Amino acid sequence: MIRYLTAGESHGDSLTGILEGFPAGVRTDRAYIAGELARRRGAPGRSARQSAETDPFEILSGLRGGLTTGAPIAVSIKNAVRAVPEPSALPRPGHADLGGMLKYGLADAGLVRERASARETAMRTALGCFASLLNAALGVKASSRVTSLGNLRTVTARNAADQIERARRNGDTLGGEFELVFTGVPAGLGSYAHADRRLGARLGAALLGINGVKGFSVGSAELTAAGGKEAARRPELSGGIDGGVTNGRDIVLRCAVKPVPGLPGGAPSRDLRTLKRAAAVSRTSDITAVFAAAVIAEHVAALELASALLEKFGGDSLAEIKPRVEAWRKRTARSINR
Repeated sequence: MIRYLTAGESHGDSLTGILEGFPAGVRTDRAYIAGELARRRGAPGRSARQSAETDPFEILSGLRGGLTTGAPIAVSIKNAVRAVPEPSALPRPGHADLGGMLKYGLADAGLVRERASARETAMRTALGCFASLLNAALGVKASSRVTSLGNLRTVTARNAADQIERARRNGDTLGGEFELVFTGVPAGLGSYAHADRRLGARLGAALLGINGVKGFSVGSAELTAAGGKEAARRPELSGGIDGGVTNGRDIVLRCAVKPVPGLPGGAPSRDLRTLKRAAAVSRTSDITAVFAAAVIAEHVAALELASALLEKFGGDSLAEIKPRVEAWRKRTARSINR
């Protein structure tokens, strides 16, 4: 079972992550990790901060000669932007500010923002890269695409750029949806025995933990509109998971992302110190988080799938695990109705 923790603040010195339970013998590609961090950072609709950040990272432990050793993997990412904003008792609507201030008895919303910020997802992306490399070595690969943006139901690079620029000029932000697909997933991952072991529930928890994600579903958008007869004829609509267990088909996941709540023109709020009404203004928010969230989701979900693979097949090294997965694929191939 894979476990991970992250630490660090948005404007602190660095972000830190520890990945535990990861097997030995997985070749780590530093260029791949750097490229995935750049995908997250350079996604359409990002804020000006992303041009300042370069996400220089160090792998502090768990690696020798480019191969994982089975020991906990520790990663550090330096923050370039470290100027902490002035203290403010004005919570931003739609963010964690108000709930966090009330929960921890804080007078400064900035103390909540520093940890609740989506900046932390850089570390989850980095740790997820290790899982993505393990999954790929076992024949499991991920891809994502944005399926809606604002009122666009067909998203292209051109119309997305136009929509984002229009929102920028209007001082507005955009939500949307993305689809995540994993191919090559073996049957039998997860379990129907207990609710918290169902793979769909575990993936849902991981993806709903991404900043701004408000909705999650497994399967095609056509599934709920189909009748039972059509669904039986087209089992691919269920998205590769039935009863909490993978069935050998592609896993299809969909997430809804809300519009970024930080508005350059301000959103109505109330100063918790003076109780006076005021506008909470954001100068650093993204125009949309949908594209970046899709990249993050590939790696966060990869961590859950890697954990499920290790639970099913066991083994402490890739050399042990890979033959077991290959043997299982041969054993189950005839039973999977494609």
